[in-house]
Parts: sequence; structure tokens; C-alpha cells
Amino acid sequence: MSGDVLPPAYPALRSAMAEGVLGADAVAAVARELDRAAVGPDRLSAADVELAASARGDGPTGGGLPTADELRLQAQVWAVWLDPDAAEPRDDLAQRKRGLSLGRPRDGLVPVRGMLLPDVAGALQRATDSILNPRVEGPAFRPDGGGGTEGPSGDGVDAFGDGASRDTATALSDGASRGGVDAFGDDVSVVDQRTRAQKMHDALATIVTTATRSGALPTLGGAAPTLLVSVRAEDLASNRGVAHIDGSDAVVPLAVARQVACTGGIHRVFVGDNGRVERIEVVSRVFTPAQRRAITVRDGGCVIPGCDVPAAWCEIHHVMPHARGGATHTDNGVLLCWRHHRTIDVNGWAIRMRNGVPEVRGPSWWDPLGRWRPATSSPTRTQDALDRRRRARGSSP
Repeated sequence: MSGDVLPPAYPALRSAMAEGVLGADAVAAVARELDRAAVGPDRLSAADVELAASARGDGPTGGGLPTADELRLQAQVWAVWLDPDAAEPRDDLAQRKRGLSLGRPRDGLVPVRGMLLPDVAGALQRATDSILNPRVEGPAFRPDGGGGTEGPSGDGVDAFGDGASRDTATALSDGASRGGVDAFGDDVSVVDQRTRAQKMHDALATIVTTATRSGALPTLGGAAPTLLVSVRAEDLASNRGVAHIDGSDAVVPLAVARQVACTGGIHRVFVGDNGRVERIEVVSRVFTPAQRRAITVRDGGCVIPGCDVPAAWCEIHHVMPHARGGATHTDNGVLLCWRHHRTIDVNGWAIRMRNGVPEVRGPSWWDPLGRWRPATSSPTRTQDALDRRRRARGSSP
């Protein structure tokens, strides 16, 4: 080694760093991208000059000063343009490094590790974006509880123009717009306080459950992929104890067993003290496709106010549990997204059926008055409600 100072590989970027326009980390990230291109210094000089100009805000497209990450992406584009064949070896390496693995359960959670190919990650991102609730801000509840407990003139007429007592909800849920505003213009939205990571988890759960329900997946042993959750009869009857997931060491709350049973069939397996299977009973409690379509027309999507998960992604919840005599009937089934169905026993929301129409009552932090609100978002019923409201006020349509 002579100890001589070598000329900079990217003199324009070096000058930008000396001027304080770019930090050392940003220059290093850009240089790494450009170094991927197997071309001579003369061809890299154009990228060097262009990227330095872009960093100063003098690029051909303008648009202000780019962030360090935006500049790195620009360098990626330059590298691919200068050496298009360089992407192939990287994709081959990515194919070898791709993978996904599930760890052992810890504290009720199963760690996930892996690396996704860009196209797989992009498809997953688009699928989750189609599910995630966009409402992340806004009032958690109205101090006055929303649309009032009386009709337009205090005569106890509800949103459908029907007679209703003072403790009966008078406002539609946000189904009129699916955006948190009911038929009267009152904001009945709920702040979505989940983190981004929690939303991604819940969206992935929805994708998996919807895919298994679709019938498009390959079968296992001649049947659709089925999650098996087992629980002892005495634990289920007493509402105490835990449930077990087949193929996993994890134990889960009884609420999980109830949710799975609510959306699928039940196989009652009677096992003797010596471990012998004595009897098997199959209980059919799955809503038919025709029933699901009917409930979809009525509910429109998840019935919890402010939730924008569409009907296609929702599960059907037995309002009166099947174990307590609840029928698998449209008058006893409502649409709930995976998250609200998973937590319906503990999230403070209550659901009931009134003359075949689902009604919801929110937790005290959302509606301190604890009133029941019709939750249907059927377009025709919503329009009927608005028309009856106008007629009750004596106004024209």
C-alpha cells in the first residue's frame, strides 16, 4: 500500500456530502445500490451527477428535496437501467433465501420468522390493505350518546318509523355510509386503536379463514383444511378451563373454541375413562350459502359501528349460541369481522336480534347511555328509514 488518497468513486455525491446536503449514511446506501451495476466508471458518472443534483432538489423532475430512502430507490432504478442483467442473480439468491417458519408458542403467541419474495409480499400487502379499517382518528363517542333516544318530535318513533320506547335506539348504525356517520348525520364511529402490526395480524387471520372457507384450497384427507379445537365438555359447560389447538402445544381461551364452533361444525367425541372412543356425534351448524347471501344483503358488512370490513371477509356469528339452543337461521346470524368475532365476549359490544334485525349496544366509553341501535346496512332499509324520517318531519323527499 502506498498510502495515497484514492479519487472518490462518486465525486458528485461526495461534494453533496461535503456541502451538508447528504449524510454519510445516505451516500453509503446510494453507493451500495450503484455498486451492484457491473459497468465502468464512465457510465456510473451520469448516475452520480444526476443523483447529486436530485439530492439538491435540482433533478429533472423537481418535486423538492428527496428523503434518503427516496434517493436510494432512485439509485436502484439507475442500477437496473445501467445493468439490467444484474437483477437475475439477485432474484436467484432471493429464491434460495425465501422461507417462512412458525416457532414454538410462548406466552400465548406463536413467533413467525421468514423472508417473502417481493411479489408475494406485495400481494399480501394489497390483500391486507383491502381489509384494514381506515378509521384511526375521530371521537370515541358522542357526549350526548349519538342520535338521541326519541323520534323527530319526541314521540318514540325510531329510525324505521316504527313505534319504539325511549330505551330503543333511534339511529341506524354507520351502515348508511360505512364511514362512521349514521342516517341522521351523527358520528357513531369507533376509533381503531390497534397498532399497524396488530392490524396486519388480524388481516392475515381474515385472509386465512376466508381462504379455508372458500373451498378453493386443496383437501386434506378428502376434506377442506380444518382447524381442530378440542375442549372438555365439562369445561365448556362451566365456562372454565382452556381449549387445545390440534398440532400445537399452545392452549387457548374457551372463547376461541366458541368462535371456531360458531363458524364451523361440531364433532362431539365421547371418550371413556380408558381412552376408548365410545361415540361420535356430528352437529351441523354451518350457515348455507343462501343464508349467507341473505345475511349479507341485510347486514352489508361487520355490524360493529365504524368497522369497514366488507361482508365477503366476515364470519357469521350465532347471536344466541348454538349450545344454548340458538338456531342456524338468518334471524340468529350476524356478520362480524374476524377481530370482533374473536373478541365479542370481552370487547364490551353486545348484539341482540329484534324482529329479525340485529341491534348492537356499545361499551360505556362509546355510548354512556348504553342504548341499542339497529345495525343493518341494507341499502333499501336505509333508504326506507330516511324516507320515513322525512315524512315524519313533514318534508318532501
